Amino acid sequence: MWVMTKSDWPVLVNLARTAHVGYQQIAKFDPRTRIVASAWEQEFTLAECADGDQARALISLISQALANGENLLDLRGIDLGQLAVTADSARE
Repeated sequence: MWVMTKSDWPVLVNLARTAHVGYQQIAKFDPRTRIVASAWEQEFTLAECADGDQARALISLISQALANGENLLDLRGIDLGQLAVTADSARE
């Protein structure tokens, strides 16, 4: 599956070629969290989230898209704040 990154300079990343998709803390006392895809010695930032809740919601969205066999997931149009609120209400 291809993912269009959520950034000022969007990049297409092929998740079939990545070894790991996960979280990366930006700084020790900073709640912001990056979602990164790593492949060998390359690392792609898929999105920067305001906090861990947004990051978890985004990882959940990516895993659902993979499970559904999506060919492309465009993160540019996704509101991460709303995604986290929707994911919280779905858990309750």
